[in-house]
Amino acid sequence: MLLKRAIGVAAGAAVVTAILVAPASGAGQADLDSAVREAMLAERGAAASADFGTPVLAEPLVEPTRSNDQGWAFGTTTIPAPDVEHAGPHTAIFVAHRQAQGWQVELDGTAEFVEAVERAPADVVSEGEKQLFARNYENSRVAVADTGLGLPWAEGVAWWMGGGPHGDSGQSRPFSSLDFNGGNGQVLSAGAGRVYKSCLRNGSGLVRVVHENGFSTTYYHMTGLTDLGDGQPVAYGDYLGRIDVGLPCGGSTTGPHVHFSLLRGDSHTKVDGQTIGGWTFREGAQAYGGYAERNGTQVGTGGRITNHGQGTSTPTGVVESGQNTSVNVRSEPRLSAPVVDELPDGSVVRIKCTARGDFVDGVWGRTDLWNQRDVGGWISDGFLYTGSDGPIAPAC
Repeated sequence: MLLKRAIGVAAGAAVVTAILVAPASGAGQADLDSAVREAMLAERGAAASADFGTPVLAEPLVEPTRSNDQGWAFGTTTIPAPDVEHAGPHTAIFVAHRQAQGWQVELDGTAEFVEAVERAPADVVSEGEKQLFARNYENSRVAVADTGLGLPWAEGVAWWMGGGPHGDSGQSRPFSSLDFNGGNGQVLSAGAGRVYKSCLRNGSGLVRVVHENGFSTTYYHMTGLTDLGDGQPVAYGDYLGRIDVGLPCGGSTTGPHVHFSLLRGDSHTKVDGQTIGGWTFREGAQAYGGYAERNGTQVGTGGRITNHGQGTSTPTGVVESGQNTSVNVRSEPRLSAPVVDELPDGSVVRIKCTARGDFVDGVWGRTDLWNQRDVGGWISDGFLYTGSDGPIAPAC
């Protein structure tokens, strides 16, 4: 029988004990809540305290979403953050099975959790979720050079990076989080996976997407949350919520934004050196500093970066036509070349390569840089927002 791991300290070393909370008469909801809280504090309490800079002050919130009469339960549990600067809640997905000795509780991101959800009946954990959790766990142990994730807004659009790499709770390590705002305010899933919501209060909550590639992403401060139920599939770019100042489980915020965090396995992972949305993020000496880098261009905190989508193979730009309603696409990077297409303002252009040609006085000033589309034709960089003043694609 699997026993829940609990972390204690003996002569400076971690020791393993078992947590089995004996069921009271009826083995009801209160017993489940107690078991999940105890497991959450044992496994994640120390990390939460370190992030918060203070001992855990509130009991973990337990939100079961499914159960059956065979003694199985599934849901989320969250340690609320204290009301201190930029603190963020800690959350986990749990599966629990009631046995004679008490509830056996497993938290996501571990081999024990994968084994437990595999044993759980399909009315509590779907077959699709079982496959997802198994793949996520296996892939979380494999080194990758690119997350395969986009940024959490529409592809080809630029948002403000209001906060560079920082901890899930501000100064805490690792620097796993980024703050973004801009555009239409709609926060979109950074990749395909399944969605889970926790700490649902006052129209806000903490949204998490578990991805097959070993990563999970979380999104905090939002309102207008997706109406998708826990465990439902989401695709890259699916709507999750809107930027706001929601604090359903503590923390603080100075204005509407999304607090976007990256996790692997059962813990946060640094964004330093990770490529997301075509940008590689670098942390600074202090939290909220650092920058995003792409093709030699660096954008620091307070700057705008364009979501170039999943992976880095095809850069993109957005047509900015200025006083016009459209921009000409020419057969060569010359103003005298024939017009082969017209693109309306706001169109997303996938860029194959770049070259120097005729100078053009565009929205972004005078430039001789031209971009060749992946479907053919040339558009002046003066009418294309790419998040950079220089080339973002290889030379043609």
